[in-house]
Amino acid sequence: MAAALLKEQINSTLLNAIAARCQQYYPAFDTAAFLQEFNDDFHALELKQRINRTASCLYQTLDLPFGEACAVLKPVSSHFGGIPGFIFPEVVAQFGLQQPDIALDALGHFTCFSTSEFAIRPFIQRYPTQTLDQMLIWADADNHHLRRLASEGCRPRLPWGTALKTLQRDASPILPILEKLKADPSDYVRRSVANNLNDISKDQPGLVLALAARWQGHSDKTDWIIKHALRTLLKKRHSQALALFGYQTPALQASLSLDSATVQMGQPLQFQVQLQSQAPLGKLRLEYAIDFAGKNGNIRHKVFQLLERTVTEPELQLQRSYRFVDMTTRKHYPGPHQLHLFINGQPYASAPFELQPAESS
Repeated sequence: MAAALLKEQINSTLLNAIAARCQQYYPAFDTAAFLQEFNDDFHALELKQRINRTASCLYQTLDLPFGEACAVLKPVSSHFGGIPGFIFPEVVAQFGLQQPDIALDALGHFTCFSTSEFAIRPFIQRYPTQTLDQMLIWADADNHHLRRLASEGCRPRLPWGTALKTLQRDASPILPILEKLKADPSDYVRRSVANNLNDISKDQPGLVLALAARWQGHSDKTDWIIKHALRTLLKKRHSQALALFGYQTPALQASLSLDSATVQMGQPLQFQVQLQSQAPLGKLRLEYAIDFAGKNGNIRHKVFQLLERTVTEPELQLQRSYRFVDMTTRKHYPGPHQLHLFINGQPYASAPFELQPAESS
């Protein structure tokens, strides 16, 4: 969902609904005072700014000590999930940092209806031992939202979240939490564990590889976590990561051919891959990579997966295409490009081509 659509979930209808629920559980809540805090510039705010503003105004309107405010907001929060539910943990992040016992209890409650993964990060920074100990307890909880918070909240590189620099340097305090969750029955939780390990692998690959070697074969659920956790290292063709999954350098001949050595912006690059061997091709991880011309002449190397399976035949032919259409995360620029074929992490073939501007109508 586009960011513009996400932020529109924090709107006047939601503010009125929150005010009504606050008044239900705390009759002294001043709805008019709460709503008047949202002036004409609210519509221009981005998502995080809207959440921050709403949380701040909500707490100020309640005008209660932090613990009493949490007691009101706990039942209120049960009526709001998803993005709107981010507001309640944000109250804790803004106003509860001096009272970690009350704050962590509230974050555990709020996460069951939305997520406290962003709001808990200041507490990890300020009170690392206490907070991680609480997350270790949550890792044993019956509620899968709490178990996910135990993993997701301590991701060193959580998207949208504050980076946890200390854990980027040494992620070992996270590992006892992930150990408890390595065969969790919930895919929601297991995916978080894999993403946490993938974060760690970007700064401490040896730590993740050693853990993956210990975990491998524990269960199908754990093996899935390992594979997903090592996706960045596999894309980087890390030799230890490839060896962990049994990818060896195959004895085969490979060719890479293009339909045309030139392609126009907006059009697809069509290419074919052909593999031949004297024996079954075996376990293969095929990737293609493009060296994109950058805006300032810098080359950008991007890897895409072609195939990952065991091939029992001695030959394999594939046809693929890449369309040169700009996206939010990737822009294309005319100039010389290079297409590469990698098999089990090893380069086997390359082909140059030229990206040309689109024809003017």
